[in-house]
Amino acid sequence: MPAPNPPQPAIVRCQDCRFWHAFGRDVGSCRRYAPPPSQHADDTGFWPETLAVNACGEGVAKTAGDGAASVSCGDCAFWFRYNPDQGLIPLRRGDLPADWWRDAGYCIRLAPRAEYQWEWRSVTRAHWRATHVGDRCGEAVQRVSSAAPAED
Repeated sequence: MPAPNPPQPAIVRCQDCRFWHAFGRDVGSCRRYAPPPSQHADDTGFWPETLAVNACGEGVAKTAGDGAASVSCGDCAFWFRYNPDQGLIPLRRGDLPADWWRDAGYCIRLAPRAEYQWEWRSVTRAHWRATHVGDRCGEAVQRVSSAAPAED
């Protein structure tokens, strides 16, 4: 008796995935994962560009009822600002407008990984990437409101 076929993995096209952010008819970016820490201060988060017809085995169909979805950075428990009332003040970046930085914070979802720099004989420093309040990813966790209960 032949062995039964193993179940096939679910392959989801980017255009049908909850984590795909379209910025054109046939092109967008995969927001499945949070941006990793950087070795450089003031780096911003970015996501890989994909075509609508691309596909992978880690996507989740928009119609799936399992609850997986992306959360905006501003609503994510891993989005951090040193001063919650103001955005970020970059030291070395002038390529993004001040309005973008005013609405930015740090994605601290992922811990840094050490890399040894042979030419400087040192271990790299960690800097979390800046993301905009409206950015989103598939590793986000909805922030729980910390509002105090109303007194009677």
